[in-house]
Parts: sequence; C-alpha cells; structure tokens
Amino acid sequence: MEPLGRNRTRNRKRWYWAVGISIALLAAFVVPRSWLFEDASDNHQHDGDAPEQNWACPMLCVMLDSPGICPVCGMDLEPIELTGDEVVLSMHDQEMIDLTLAEVEWRSLHREFTLPGQMDFDLSGVYTVTAWTGGRIDRLHVTEPGQLVSEGQVVAEIYSPELYSAQQELLALAASEGLQGSRVQLAREKLRLLGMSNYSIDALLSRGQASTSSSIAAPASGNVTSISVSEGQYTSQGSVLLELADLSTVWLTAFVTEDYIDAVVVGQEVSFILDSRPSASYSGVVDLIEPFFAGSAAAGNVRISLQNPAGDFLPGQSASVTFFDGNGDTPVLSIPRSSVLRLGQRSVAYLLTGPIGHRMSEDGLIRVEEARFRPVEIVHGPLSADSTGVLYYPVYEGLAEGDLIALQGAFLIDSQAELLGLPSLLSPDADAQSGR
Repeated sequence: MEPLGRNRTRNRKRWYWAVGISIALLAAFVVPRSWLFEDASDNHQHDGDAPEQNWACPMLCVMLDSPGICPVCGMDLEPIELTGDEVVLSMHDQEMIDLTLAEVEWRSLHREFTLPGQMDFDLSGVYTVTAWTGGRIDRLHVTEPGQLVSEGQVVAEIYSPELYSAQQELLALAASEGLQGSRVQLAREKLRLLGMSNYSIDALLSRGQASTSSSIAAPASGNVTSISVSEGQYTSQGSVLLELADLSTVWLTAFVTEDYIDAVVVGQEVSFILDSRPSASYSGVVDLIEPFFAGSAAAGNVRISLQNPAGDFLPGQSASVTFFDGNGDTPVLSIPRSSVLRLGQRSVAYLLTGPIGHRMSEDGLIRVEEARFRPVEIVHGPLSADSTGVLYYPVYEGLAEGDLIALQGAFLIDSQAELLGLPSLLSPDADAQSGR
C-alpha cells in the first residue's frame, strides 16, 4: 500500500500542470500575435538599409537567397548584391568574362553582303520552232539537246497535205496568169502563212513541181534546249517541234531578300563566283530589279546580264553574288557588331555608366577597374564594314558620340542582368527589386 504523503504530492503536481496549460491557452487567444511571433516583414530591407545579400552561380545558372551548391551545374554559389538597375562587375568579374569596351565613334562604312544566285538563259535569245501547218515529221535533223544549229539551217522536214495543195494551186495560177497576176500574189501569201520562205517559193516556181515535204529552218543560231517530236510523228498546226537558245549572252539571277533589297540599285556593280569554280572571280552590273517578291523565301530577282562568247557560263550553274553598298565619305555614328544584342525587332547595347575613369591595356583595348552597365535600346541600320572589313552597325538612336559600351562579354552581362531580375534584352520591363 502506497503512503498517503506520496499520493498528496502526485495530486499537487497534476494540479500545477492543469493550471499551466490553461494559462497558456488563454494567452494564445488574448495576447497580441506580434508579441508571440516575429513578423517576416521585420527582416525586409528598406531604403537606406544595407543591400540585400543573395547568392548566385558563377555560371549564371540561378540566384538564391542562401549559400550552397548550384542545382544546375554543381558549382559553389558566390555572394552577390542587388544594385538597383545596373550590373556591377569587379575587375575579377571582368577578367572572368574577358570584358572589353568600345567607344561610339563616327566611321565611314560600306555595306557588303553575299547572296545566292543562278545562271539563266537570256530570254531575249530563246526561240521556239513550231509547225506552221499540220502534217507528218518525215525527217528530223536535230537529234539531241545541246546540239548547235545556225540561223537558216534546216532542222526538220514535214509532209503536209495542206501545204502540198497550196503549192499546186500557186503553180496552176502562175501557168495561167503569169507571175504578176493578183491571184498568184494571193497564192504566194498563202504559202508564206504556211511557213514557206520567199526563197522556197521562188525555188518552187523555178522548178515547176510541188514538193511533198517542206523544210523548217532555225530562226536563229543557238543550242537546242529541248526536242518535242520524233520522226514519223504527226503534229498539228502550232505544235512545238523544238526550242533553242542563244548562249552568247546569259543572265545571272541573284535572289535578294527583303532586308537587303533596299541596298540594290540598277547600275550597281557586283562580283560573283561560280560554286563549281570558287577560285575564279567575275564581275557584272545590275540591269533589272523585278518589282515583286516570289517563292517560299520571299526573294526578289535581281538580274545581271553577262556576255558569254566563250561559253564560260552555263544556265543552271549556281553562284554566290556579292553586293557593295557604300555611303561614300560620309561618316556615320557606329558601334562594333558584337556590342549589339538583337531579339526580333529589339536591339540593346550595354552602356558603361560608371566610373568614367578607364585605362588602355597592352592589347589596345579599354578596361576599367569597376564596371557598371545598364541596357540601352538602340535603333540601328544594316550591318556594314569599314575600309579594313571590320563589321559595324550604324546607330541612329540611343547612343551618343564618346559613349563607352560593352564589346566582348556583352552577352554574359545581359545573362547576369536577366538572372538578377534587372532590365535586359529578354525582359526590358523587369523590376530589380522583385527579388527574383
């Protein structure tokens, strides 16, 4: 049996616990919440406080609010501070991204661009040989494409009942009325409309006997490009027998897209190389710009006529055509190609905002001890080159002469701005205080 004193002690402890729990519950409902719990906003940095401390991956993968390991690449996170709307780079940061600067200057530029092209027939020298009357192809003197024929050379002989009948009619009228009769002249004209030349008609009257076949001559000198009939085949009036082209002149057609068409004018000199002969360079002059775009690439055809007496250029050959668009000696405000970041219709350059002190390195490039940058949206012209071939963008808005901008490393600066939630190429309206 348990002693009485021990029971009293145990009961007293239970009473103390019950009273304590009751007081705690009462305090939870009566005492203000702010007395018991710290408000998360108490730790928020206000204006004038020390900059917010964050931690970022050296490879610009992520930014976190505590130290640790980058979940993307596994590198140790490094401390970084939010600095308003500017990207701040220490000398160490500059060396890591190999940062260099460029100055906005006036330069004399010319635009040079190369586009694909193709050799074509000169359409003014393409001829179609047709049947002037229906009949049967008795003899075909042209047997394969590429064959060279001369003007007036007989290319085919055709038997035509209609033509034979017209010849008989002329001979009969000439015998009864003489060569100067009115009906004789009408009969001669009928034969000319059926394709006979005056020479052939005179020969017919001289021999006094109609021929069962008529000769078809080439209208011009050139190379046969296609043959549409064969011997023994019947053909109707107007049917195409063959086609030929004079290759002493050819056209080089360059396919110019919309972003370059404004730089091409009639009379402009071009240079080109054939893809089959890359070691040889040729030149020509633009003589026609077609006033419309065609094809899936929405390209405009620009024509360059070329003399081809030796047959060096063959229709169908592909070429690379280089155009030159110079602005003479008029300088334009410009910046190097690598300083411009482009996304659609938007272009950005990173302007050095401070400090303005800088030094020239041994390699002749400008460097600063600490660099602060902010993105500046610019309006620029087409990519052009100076007299040494270095590429620049003419700048029309956004920058002024003497401004210093990021040259090499501009893309990595933009990546860090994007990581920190600062205005950047992708996010022009980003809020630097969003704590992203």
